Amino acid sequence: MLNVRLVTTSLAMLVTLMAAAAAEPVKDQAAPVIQSSAEARPIRVILPAPWETSQRQGEPVKSSK
Repeated sequence: MLNVRLVTTSLAMLVTLMAAAAAEPVKDQAAPVIQSSAEARPIRVILPAPWETSQRQGEPVKSSK
């Protein structure tokens, strides 16, 4: 009796796993190498807020002492 339950459970798990594997979208496919300008990710530039003072890279930071 135990063997019948074991085989039935194993077959049910096998069928369930096969159905789940067939239903999932394929994630391992390579992305297309060439992208058009409409699909390309836009370049974002971080600008300082209007209330912040702009400091250039060469300027030393003033201390409050």
